[in-house]
Amino acid sequence: MRRFLLLLLLLLLAGAAWWAYPLLQPLLRFGALPRPLEAPLTVLVLGVAPEYKGHHQRAPEDFRGLSDANLLVRFDPKARRISVLSIPRDTYVRIPGYGWYILNHANKFGGPELAKEVVENLTGVAIDAYVSVSVEAIRSGIDALGGVEVCVEKAMQYKDTAAKLEIDLKPGCQRLSGAQAEGYLRFRHDALGDIGRIQRQQNFFNALKRELLSPAGLLRVPQAIASVEPHIRTDLTREEIGSLLGFLATRPELVSLLTPGQFGRGWEVHQGELKRLVDRYFSEAPPPTLSLQDLAGQRVVVQYAAAQAAQAGQVRDRLRGLGFRVLLHEIESPPPRSEVLTNGEAEAARLLAESLGLPYRVSGEAALYSEFTVRVGPDLQGE
Repeated sequence: MRRFLLLLLLLLLAGAAWWAYPLLQPLLRFGALPRPLEAPLTVLVLGVAPEYKGHHQRAPEDFRGLSDANLLVRFDPKARRISVLSIPRDTYVRIPGYGWYILNHANKFGGPELAKEVVENLTGVAIDAYVSVSVEAIRSGIDALGGVEVCVEKAMQYKDTAAKLEIDLKPGCQRLSGAQAEGYLRFRHDALGDIGRIQRQQNFFNALKRELLSPAGLLRVPQAIASVEPHIRTDLTREEIGSLLGFLATRPELVSLLTPGQFGRGWEVHQGELKRLVDRYFSEAPPPTLSLQDLAGQRVVVQYAAAQAAQAGQVRDRLRGLGFRVLLHEIESPPPRSEVLTNGEAEAARLLAESLGLPYRVSGEAALYSEFTVRVGPDLQGE
């Protein structure tokens, strides 16, 4: 019996070593033991586009290209929440020493330090560190995970020979490979342009979170980290990385936000609404106390596919009875699930969701120019 237990222990140790071996190089470079995150940490994450030399040839990666993804991320241990504010690349900002440009030029002109300064000036939020991510990280990381299950909302076709990017996606829920995920995340050739791309990125983050927390995903996490690590640059310290690892192990809530604004000269930021989001999710301010009556008169977009038209009509009537202004919006592919979305206050979304018997999320995936979006999926039964 003792010999059997010893053999079992050796097998378990061998399995653990096989699981952890891909982490060896990342640990040597960035490694730190997980530890508690004692205070909020704010990080600027830059998704850096590749640069080219000659004819259709990618230049060596130096992480100084245009930042086509700009995410302000706050890790908050007290709230057990990760708040992600997506700032559109086409936001016009004053870049010190260069004048007015769209935001994605800041990294190209002065690297992540200049990008941090510009985002701090725009949001009023002090940034502790940066992480720059190459597009190569998408393909390698997702392939190492074995793909990610994503519900693609519409057909997407686009080809860019120079970028070696070919997008051909059909609507519906499906498992995307690394190349397909890159196409989904980078596609912006529709009416919403970069805003639509940001909303897809936030949908993808939500799907990626589910994948990473699945049993199969947890088994593949070391390989994914090892695949992504060569395509990342950061000034996070080892201690900060250890604190973030410890915090992520607590499975915090994820809140994804879109910088409020409107189409104009690029993306024109609504400073008052941005301050409201910053005060709520990037500071220590307590959430407001609200009642359902406080929400009367606000705008709700009800999204549905043709097969759910009857249920969407019932939801519209219910919302009107509660005093909301409602717009029905038929979309190409049915939402994967029924839910309430808001790019704003979680408490307000909770009140509305409870009145409809639905779950809710705070996400920039919500329809533009409305306070709430109600998605009507196949799971919602008619009366």
